[in-house]
Amino acid sequence: MTPSTPELPASELAVTLDWRGRTAVLAVAGEIDLVSAPEFGEVVDVVLAREPEKLVVDLRAVTFFCSAGLQVLAAAHRRLAEHSLRVVSDSAVTSGPLRTTGLDTWIGVHTTVGEALE
Repeated sequence: MTPSTPELPASELAVTLDWRGRTAVLAVAGEIDLVSAPEFGEVVDVVLAREPEKLVVDLRAVTFFCSAGLQVLAAAHRRLAEHSLRVVSDSAVTSGPLRTTGLDTWIGVHTTVGEALE
């Protein structure tokens, strides 16, 4: 992982964190699989510990996304206020599993970060 802030845990994922006021925008690149999902979860935990009003997770650069990644998003959704978790996805790799499992009914899925921030 290439953290933008030193407090993010190290991982094989490329992750950047950008704060837009009280909204955290977490951009993730690489594969979220059984090996990297726990590390993805750690990163999300670190961000949530800073109590953002909203969390936008940009998955457009994710090339593989398994159920373990969905579990990380579901856990983050449970920790945030309703409609506070938003996912950015422009491919079936990440938006497909969200739709198939029905998580997209609880987690907003957007095609751009700008749209997710609105």
